[in-house]
Amino acid sequence: MQTFIINLLTGVLMYFIFGGVLIFYVRKIEKVPLSSLGLKKIHLSDIAKGLVLGICMFIAQQIPLLILKMDYSAYAMAPDPVYIIIMSLYCFLCVGFVEELIFRGFILQKTLVICHSKTVSILVNILLFYAVHFFPAMRFSFGEFYNIAVNVLFLGIFFFKSKDKTLIPLIVAHGFYDTLTSVVLPIIIYGLAH
Repeated sequence: MQTFIINLLTGVLMYFIFGGVLIFYVRKIEKVPLSSLGLKKIHLSDIAKGLVLGICMFIAQQIPLLILKMDYSAYAMAPDPVYIIIMSLYCFLCVGFVEELIFRGFILQKTLVICHSKTVSILVNILLFYAVHFFPAMRFSFGEFYNIAVNVLFLGIFFFKSKDKTLIPLIVAHGFYDTLTSVVLPIIIYGLAH
């Protein structure tokens, strides 16, 4: 439990630092409003769109892996209400918010300005998003790359197709998808095994 708390606090701190640095850069160096990153007023329709997008991402990413008979048993986890609440908040407020701010709010848009191609911008975003999620203990696997590629495709295309260019649906979708995969799915797997 102590390791979990230390890892969680380290994760929260790192996300706040990266998000804070980006916000500082945009506001104080570039001197543009946060709306240039896609941080705009929250509407209920944005939340609904985000939840639907998160479900679509989950289906598109998990169904093929189930068809390929991926073994999920290692991820099984007994339900723990405190863990569920803490991790759900972490998925939305840290991971979903900061990663969307950085990758779709900043990097995707800056790449588009440089190369003028939405396709190239999304491909660069996929590679950078994968690079950030690739850590020494993780070996390259089709499942990991596939999940990240599908995630970025859904989020990038949704952002490019949206009229108001708000990150709110993407933040909700990302947080909801991460909650589904890191909290809900392990509990379902545990329930099926017991």
